[in-house]
Amino acid sequence: MSSGVFFIRLSVVLFAFLNLASVAHACTAEKMKTTENGFIFKVVGGSNNVEAKKTPGSKDVAFTLELLAPYFVICEVDQFYKVTDLPAETVAQAETGKVGFVLKDQVHPWPTREALNFSVVAFSGDRPEIVAWDDEDVLGKFLETGNQKVAPPAFRENLESTLKRERSTRPYPVLTSKTRLLRKSVEKRVFNVLLPAALPPEAKVVIAAKAGENKSAVTAKLDKTMTSATFVIAFDATASMSDFAKEIARDIKTAFEALPAEVAKGSSIGFVFFRDEGDDEKVVIVKPQTVADATKALQEAASKGYMQGGGDAAEPVLDAVYLAHNIFDWNAGHQGSGRRVILAVLNDDAKPQTTGKIDDRVPPGLDPARIAGDLLAGGVQVITVQAGPNAGPNLVSVLTTLAETSGGTFVEWGKGGEERTKKVTAAVAAQLATTMKKTAEEGRKDLSKLEFDYRGYATIPLAVLDGEKLNRLRTAGINFNIDPGKGGVLIREGYILENNDLLEPQIQVEKRTLENLVTLFSALGVAGVDVNAMKESASRALAAIAGEGFDPKESIEATIRKRLGIQFRTKLLDFNLEYLAGMNREERLAMTKRIQNAGSLLSQFLEANLEAFDKTPAVWMPVAQLP
Repeated sequence: MSSGVFFIRLSVVLFAFLNLASVAHACTAEKMKTTENGFIFKVVGGSNNVEAKKTPGSKDVAFTLELLAPYFVICEVDQFYKVTDLPAETVAQAETGKVGFVLKDQVHPWPTREALNFSVVAFSGDRPEIVAWDDEDVLGKFLETGNQKVAPPAFRENLESTLKRERSTRPYPVLTSKTRLLRKSVEKRVFNVLLPAALPPEAKVVIAAKAGENKSAVTAKLDKTMTSATFVIAFDATASMSDFAKEIARDIKTAFEALPAEVAKGSSIGFVFFRDEGDDEKVVIVKPQTVADATKALQEAASKGYMQGGGDAAEPVLDAVYLAHNIFDWNAGHQGSGRRVILAVLNDDAKPQTTGKIDDRVPPGLDPARIAGDLLAGGVQVITVQAGPNAGPNLVSVLTTLAETSGGTFVEWGKGGEERTKKVTAAVAAQLATTMKKTAEEGRKDLSKLEFDYRGYATIPLAVLDGEKLNRLRTAGINFNIDPGKGGVLIREGYILENNDLLEPQIQVEKRTLENLVTLFSALGVAGVDVNAMKESASRALAAIAGEGFDPKESIEATIRKRLGIQFRTKLLDFNLEYLAGMNREERLAMTKRIQNAGSLLSQFLEANLEAFDKTPAVWMPVAQLP
């Protein structure tokens, strides 16, 4: 190696080292990181195995984040958050607690004070299990019908385990909530929450045969239930495909006709037809159909002049595959589960990145490796087919990356004709043989009795109801340090319907916040003083909450919601201070009486929890005790 090259490499290494060192010391904030509304930004670990490091990117572990416990962000360092377990107002105070650096990708922001906490009923007596959905569309179908068979939940509580555990357990953090109608008549609050999904270790799964059944009979039955798949065909529908569409349609029909009857019966096919960004009809998404109906529809589309438009040799196949993976409704078919496979059919050339111009739901600039990586993480394989003899500069590399990275197959044009037909048929058959075998093996495990210690965690983990979904979550859990062979708990977003008797909405509140609210209610609840004195006293109390720059024209309720993240249950304080001048004496007396009563409830809660505040910076307060 020449001395010049050596010194260049040495300088690069030194630069990287010095840059890393400067990054490590860049977090010198004096105030805690806050949200747009001014309260401390907090996060929750993405699993029970997320570790905080002593320095950014180091291997030295400072501590492991406790499951569903809030951690408060001091500042950001590149892809890391510097966090503490203390909800302190200053960095100096925060750094007296546990401090470390966590990857942003391994935590979930918790933007509210609210959580769903377990009531006394949750730990005693006969009650329904906690269930949750992970798909808002499926939840919508349940709200419309009220039928869990039509719209099954994704997660369910192990009730037997819950009834054996101690009551003390961490609540489910609430991200947002809104009121929706159940069966178009009953108002129900729907909570978007962070849920702990139980990932049982693969090594501890056993098959338990019922009385009179042997293990092979159970295996055969499970094999049958798992022989299903949903295919999405992303098909180039531009004019350049017109000469080859019929042949490719015939190939696909032949491939699916070669499937075992039980697999064909248990599978469905949908389509994403795509054209150029300049065409009037850029993309058409067709929901899953039976194999027979879908292959017939494809042949008709290929025969009736549907292949038109285009003009640009390079087609947005990556956009189409993204739509197939993320926008296509996989659950709309008659199966809604099983393996997921995409067939991407393209002629001439491919755009090297997504354009975002055939559908604005597609983010531009995603390359084949990124899309294929997401497919792999989601458990979706891709078979890519070169649909003509021409191959532009990007076609082979794009189609090969999509297929091989996702665990699929690339079928080149070759000599065309019968040779290509056999390749397409073989690719589909091989993909199904591999995925069906894997599904059957995993399904036998996932649908059998699981040995999992639900009580070994500081919260109540929920079982994953679908075997295929469980496998996808196991894959996702690797990014959160969960070894599939050991298992653990992965935090996922989900939706829970209001059930206050079982899961009580509560907010986490600090002593100072409560004291400020009590002071505000006291100022507004004083009877027998003039308006100006009341306004002056209330202004000082509001300034303590929102700072000196608060907007006096904004309602008191809005100020508290923005600055403290607390939403009152009533409109008691839905006015600004200027409104007081327009009230007569009787109106003011009536208002102050209601405010006094509400303030008394806050004072009573504060006094009842003084001992708790001596031990912890914040306590859980039922939303029902808010004004």
